[in-house]
Amino acid sequence: MKLPNGYGSVSKLSGKRRKPWIVKVTKGWTDDGKQIRMVLGTFKTKSEGLIALAEYNKDPYDIIERRYTLEDLYNMLAEQRLKNNQKMPLAAYKHCSKLHKMQFRDIKTAHIQEIIDNLSLGYASKKSIKNLFSLLYKYAMSFNLVDRNYAKFIKLPSEIKSNKHKPFTEEELEILWKNDEDYVVKIALILTYTGLRPSELLDIKRSNVFLDKKYIIGGAKTSMGINRRIPIAEKIYPFIKDFYYIADEFNNPYLITSNKKRLPYATLAYKWRKSEISAIKNHLPHDGRHTCNTLLDNADVKENIKNLILGHVGKTINEKVYTHKTVEQLKEAIDLI
Repeated sequence: MKLPNGYGSVSKLSGKRRKPWIVKVTKGWTDDGKQIRMVLGTFKTKSEGLIALAEYNKDPYDIIERRYTLEDLYNMLAEQRLKNNQKMPLAAYKHCSKLHKMQFRDIKTAHIQEIIDNLSLGYASKKSIKNLFSLLYKYAMSFNLVDRNYAKFIKLPSEIKSNKHKPFTEEELEILWKNDEDYVVKIALILTYTGLRPSELLDIKRSNVFLDKKYIIGGAKTSMGINRRIPIAEKIYPFIKDFYYIADEFNNPYLITSNKKRLPYATLAYKWRKSEISAIKNHLPHDGRHTCNTLLDNADVKENIKNLILGHVGKTINEKVYTHKTVEQLKEAIDLI
């Protein structure tokens, strides 16, 4: 059934959701005649959505003022961010399950603080919850559901630097090289000789791998780390080349693939845990980056060169602006280890 022009719309969201039906209405018009759309909410069935839309058209002000739950707001913002290829922190949302049915405008700092204080996870998980609510409050403020960002007042515990990461020893590196036909070992060695974080490696696209010039463009996290040029060491060039052509065969845009798709971090972590290689068992995927840092130090590579390879921000002004080093110079450094 086609709805009248200007009446609104009811459409189904992608994926598996508890409330897959989203209702939108026209809030106004831009100067160039384009509609400004507003989300009324998400619903379990299309019928519920049509009823809500009918109520809105009967009395728009009543339904706009209805009290959205945290679940409503999360789904609405998730749909908006999906259009920009932006993800929502799902794990953080799940930690707040006791607030899902609570009307969002009634959620205050104390409610969120209690969840954070009682969470038996680390600093990063608690910070993710704070970041989630900051996103939600800003979104709610955009249509006057709330008048302030209560996430600003959340107190996080002091961040404790983790000691769980450690570099591979010389003996462990020998074990890795003796088993370099193993899938997980290849990835461990790529991480070790590029200094990439595991998530950075998994995000590398084939279009950013330059086999002829022997460098990769990738990286994230810091201003120096984002889209940096990472030299491909001679030792790992065959691995990079193999992964490249396997991905190319399946027309996969990513370098590291699984079932013709980007390899998810959870899959890598699982394969890593299940590995029978002793040197892998004693370490975590992030330890490759720590090993690279240690090996560069041991090879007396200059700090500014090391920072360019690893994407660290230098401690001095000279290091921060020392960006004219060529890929050849960076490759000379990485081939020392």
